[in-house]
Amino acid sequence: MVRITSALFTLASLTAFASAQQCSGNGSICPNNKDGVSNTYLQCNSWSHQYQSANCPTGQVCYANPNMPGFVMCGLPGTGGSGTCSGNTAKCAGASGQGSAYLQCNQWSHQYQNASCPSGLKCFNNASNTGVFCK
Repeated sequence: MVRITSALFTLASLTAFASAQQCSGNGSICPNNKDGVSNTYLQCNSWSHQYQSANCPTGQVCYANPNMPGFVMCGLPGTGGSGTCSGNTAKCAGASGQGSAYLQCNQWSHQYQNASCPSGLKCFNNASNTGVFCK
């Protein structure tokens, strides 16, 4: 019961916050301007000039869209903050051969997202530094 009450309180707080803010156009923001935290975002209603809460697809969270300032995008946790990318590029998160973590380009958001080599394998950048392999 506590979890449901907490969720309803959070939703009510977000709705009150959203309706209290003025906006223009059709821009959008992440709640409290924090990336990668909330599975909701605030979309400007150009008719009422008030933000309205909207949901990201299941399993995704809100990020400021670096390619379109003033708008958000929904993406998998870990897709923001690692820089823009294009195509199917990837790079080791640390020095080549030092760990299993790497960053894979999400072609939709053009942001890197966290990935990892299978257990016991390390990440190596390829010769052209456009991809990785695990060994």
